Amino acid sequence: MSRALAKRPRRCTIPAPTPPRSSSVAFDRAADYYDQTRGFPAEVGERIADRIERAAGIGAEPRATGAETAAGGAITGRAAVTAGAAAGAVTAGAAGAAATTVGSATGAGDAGGRLLEIGVGTGRISLPLHRRGRRVFGIDLSGPMLDRYRAKAADEGLEAPAVLRGDATRLPFRAGSFDAVVEVHVLHLIPGWREAVAEVRRVLAPGGTLLVSRRLWNRSEGNGPRGLARRRHARILAEWGLGTQRIGVRGDEEMIASLVELGGRVEELEPVSWRERETWAEYLEILERRVWSESWQVPEAPWEAAVRRLRVDLAADAVDINAPVTVERHVDLAAIRF
Repeated sequence: MSRALAKRPRRCTIPAPTPPRSSSVAFDRAADYYDQTRGFPAEVGERIADRIERAAGIGAEPRATGAETAAGGAITGRAAVTAGAAAGAVTAGAAGAAATTVGSATGAGDAGGRLLEIGVGTGRISLPLHRRGRRVFGIDLSGPMLDRYRAKAADEGLEAPAVLRGDATRLPFRAGSFDAVVEVHVLHLIPGWREAVAEVRRVLAPGGTLLVSRRLWNRSEGNGPRGLARRRHARILAEWGLGTQRIGVRGDEEMIASLVELGGRVEELEPVSWRERETWAEYLEILERRVWSESWQVPEAPWEAAVRRLRVDLAADAVDINAPVTVERHVDLAAIRF
């Protein structure tokens, strides 16, 4: 953004300092292991894509077939160029280019729908949709996470996904650009989450849909070693006067209430549920590796000490940390209709 030049003052004046605003959490450091610790089984990813397509009103047949595939490739290429130009903060120029890309990619006659995922990351939600030929765009703060998404698509022989590096609180798209926006496990990482929600509302077309993940932690993490290890570890830190700050939205009720205030109508979708085998040993190791974003707020020494304490507590409880436990987990989505 250009600024008019002001006259140099005769005396040096220093404005009062403004308290720094906490920034959104970027997952650069997690790019190499994100899919191993947060990814879904392939079948679960496909079922989530089914829910999104149905809620967004997208037909069963893929859009990008035959001649459309070639056109889609050209569109994706322009989006990739835009993403490169937008490295770092999204500038006004990049915003215009991005808006042009979306406009050219999604004409009024596109019955396949126009989708955007904020916090697209490594594509764990968008890749199954991209694989089906859907016109899905993504934005994320982390360049390394987007690079991982591109590499996964390339490994499958797919066109490069249309992704941009940018901030969800300042989306570089024209108003009304998308028929649906997807948000899964992102708003709790954004201090200005209300701004992000307002931006989503702006870029949605009239009658558009926001698909959000419900903040039902016990259901998403499960009541097995994965979820219990994190909860028990957090309690130990709390006993020592340590913990993590809430960065973004504080919970499900706050998020849903804000969306209703903006005029949204909430429609619960059928949960995606599955079972998996977990061990305490696996998730104790994951805690030690500090892969969860809440660990990045706590100094290394007390974090590791809390893991050692948890190991002692489990031994005192006679828990076999190597014994597999069957756990049911869920992805709960809601469609917010505007």
